[in-house]
Amino acid sequence: MNKIVKKIIDSGTIERGDAVIIGFSGGPDSLTLLHALKSARAELELSLYAVHINHKIRLVDCDKEAEHAKTICEDLEVPFKLVVCDCKEYAVRERLSEEEAGRKIRYEAFSDMANELECSGIAREHIKIAVAQNADDQVETVMFHILRGTAVRGLAGIPLRRLDERGYEVIRPILGIGRTEIESYVEEFELWPNMDESNDQPIYSRNKIRLELIPELEREYNPSFRKAVERLSESAACDDDYMMQEVLKLYKQAVIGKHEYDICKATGVHEALKRRIATIMLETEDVHPTYELVNSVVKIMGSDNPSASYDLPGGVTAERRYERLVFLKKEHRNEDHIETKKDDGTDIVPRILNIAEYRELQDKYASIDDSAAQQIIYAAFDLDKVVKVRGINGDIDNGIDAVSLLDLKLRNRRQGDYIAAGNGRKKLQDFMVDEKVPRTSRDGIKLVAIGNEILWILPDKMFKSERYKNKGKYSQNYQIDNSSEHVLFLELR
Repeated sequence: MNKIVKKIIDSGTIERGDAVIIGFSGGPDSLTLLHALKSARAELELSLYAVHINHKIRLVDCDKEAEHAKTICEDLEVPFKLVVCDCKEYAVRERLSEEEAGRKIRYEAFSDMANELECSGIAREHIKIAVAQNADDQVETVMFHILRGTAVRGLAGIPLRRLDERGYEVIRPILGIGRTEIESYVEEFELWPNMDESNDQPIYSRNKIRLELIPELEREYNPSFRKAVERLSESAACDDDYMMQEVLKLYKQAVIGKHEYDICKATGVHEALKRRIATIMLETEDVHPTYELVNSVVKIMGSDNPSASYDLPGGVTAERRYERLVFLKKEHRNEDHIETKKDDGTDIVPRILNIAEYRELQDKYASIDDSAAQQIIYAAFDLDKVVKVRGINGDIDNGIDAVSLLDLKLRNRRQGDYIAAGNGRKKLQDFMVDEKVPRTSRDGIKLVAIGNEILWILPDKMFKSERYKNKGKYSQNYQIDNSSEHVLFLELR
């Protein structure tokens, strides 16, 4: 038996009689997975199905790759399903980044296929959705999490198995197999995969980690670095799995009702357990549990103030009510996603730029005449700094949806708002007073914020400063400098 086939069987992700849906791009990883499972199909009595997604991002290439993937499946006698979806159009419609839109499209297609199989009479427990991340992907993911800042769960990296949103099992049978082994397998069996040339260019952070950082660490510090990270990931996954099992018991004890918890049940435990309880609370409220948000919920639970509260993304507020913690969904008046119109009909348009694109845009604006330049109003922030300070876990290389990931809002003032100024922070209320904005006019001033932190107070004729009247005031927390790689660009149109 081929050693890769054996490793897939030994992973425990595939069982005799399974119906396996393979996410099949036609690349080296998914082709190795498909070919290896085909080799084991008769012995394990497997039913195989390949699903290929044409995202229509690179029109000619995507069509060619889809056709090649179909040909491979025909040669291997594996049923092939092609799903065509315009990823860019979907991303705009659903207010997602292209990367997140692509992921959503793929997993919805896999889940739809699983549902078809279940409706045809195959037992749900024997339906598996197999995706082809490998050991090197695992190492790169863990390193990416470390560089961005992560808790233990981030060190665990990519899970070997999980359930999708509809309860179907997603498995990664080659997660323990390295890229070198996969390349050898492709060569040994003379396979012809689809190749994405962008993977070999150090133009994104993940590519830089794979092509530059990890090889440097192997050369200078530890030739077995990848194996060391794999062991770390396995240990972290094991520890986190145990901790989460214990935390779920405590969490269930703390639940009083929907959106309501007994603080006493959640605070008389070790800090590590408290943080995980807070994480589950946030996930239950559909709030991404960043480092900052988890800490904020823990602080509210342990606060001496029986009425402590904190505004979370998505219009959710965590509110202490003596010995209870309540999560409230608030509809804030005049608060919209950032792609919305101001009262005068103008728009705030967010864009994600790399630093070269931003510098080019600066040069373009600098070259136009003064009268036209006065009409151009924008704010620019170092996106990497924003992601790091706010504790966001996300891949910004292909452009992130700043609205959904950062929960960026265009809104009016709210109690507790502040903006970074000098070496500290300044309350919005104090800024309004300093600028001599009449009390009756303060609610009409627009600002762009993440939670209570203001990135940009938009220009307004009520300010005494000419600079603030024309350009507004920017946060000093995320200024662009020579180390900046990605820019959050907000333009008033």
